[in-house]
Amino acid sequence: MNCSNICWATPVRVRVGRGVQLDIDGPHSALNTMTQRWPPTRGEHYERARNLCMAALGRRVSAAAIRDDFVAACAEAGVLAD
Repeated sequence: MNCSNICWATPVRVRVGRGVQLDIDGPHSALNTMTQRWPPTRGEHYERARNLCMAALGRRVSAAAIRDDFVAACAEAGVLAD
């Protein structure tokens, strides 16, 4: 796969687990984090970002276009790093 099609220009830094910081660079790593390391808080932003990540991996939407949705899900769950 061509990373320019599936990666974000600027990663999103999140804190998971016991404060471990991760740089999420695109929908693939975002979806992995959301399904495997996400806190129990899963609201409407989580659902939207998860669905859009899957759509981006299927090349139905632009990966760059969904970054803001992932950031909103991170803020909703309190995992967005400073």
